[in-house]
Amino acid sequence: MKFSLLTHLIAHSWDLPKLIETAQGLGFAGLEFRVEEAGGHGVELERTQAERRQIRERVEDAYLEIVALGTGARLDSPDEARRREAMDHVKRYVDLATDLGCTRIRVFGNDIPEGVCRQDCTAYVGEGLRSIAEYSDPGGVDILLEMHGQFNYWGFALEAVMAADHPRVGILYNCDLKDMVGGSVSATYGRVAKWVRHIHMHDLASGYPYLELFQLLQRSGYDGYLSPELSTKSPTPDQYLALYATLSKAWAACASHTSPSSYV
Repeated sequence: MKFSLLTHLIAHSWDLPKLIETAQGLGFAGLEFRVEEAGGHGVELERTQAERRQIRERVEDAYLEIVALGTGARLDSPDEARRREAMDHVKRYVDLATDLGCTRIRVFGNDIPEGVCRQDCTAYVGEGLRSIAEYSDPGGVDILLEMHGQFNYWGFALEAVMAADHPRVGILYNCDLKDMVGGSVSATYGRVAKWVRHIHMHDLASGYPYLELFQLLQRSGYDGYLSPELSTKSPTPDQYLALYATLSKAWAACASHTSPSSYV
């Protein structure tokens, strides 16, 4: 597994040189751009072909990868015209991703509208995913449904992805405390593991069992990226201590499974 620097929230205002410098300095292997936010990175639809080529070359010359483009597009509207508009919008980002050498785009199902049958909603979200994926397939771009909002529930996310029934459609797993069953995320993650192609992490001291998640990822052979989606607020002393405790426990657990000879 590899880590990518996400431009949402904490890095929102950073320009491309700062993103590249920070990613290199901290050992990130890639960059994930949150688009449609007027952020400092400038990676948007308005970029010319020459500008797109320059962005791609600057990132590649730094031995980094453009991991994903995160759109805010939602496919949950019961209005077919609005869904079509959202799909056409995402397809423009597919073209941008192809030009940048990026292989993942994030979209949402998000919420089930009032008065709409759950199965009907997951079905038409799946149809939207398939339509975009058919467009993105020639460029090798995956369309990832983020587990977010009501679609954070694995049942809805999985139904939509299976309804799409396209090899370019997958899941962006969003680490959420609601995934825990009996203090573990194993049951939830296991339901969707086959379709997970990208992961968003959050505050390490939130109570989410990240050590368990990493173990699950290793066992399943996950070789994709994880992006930390972090707040811009500086940690308070209490939060800092909680983070310190979390990391210390994780390191201790890892050390207990490592033989002394492995350090030689």
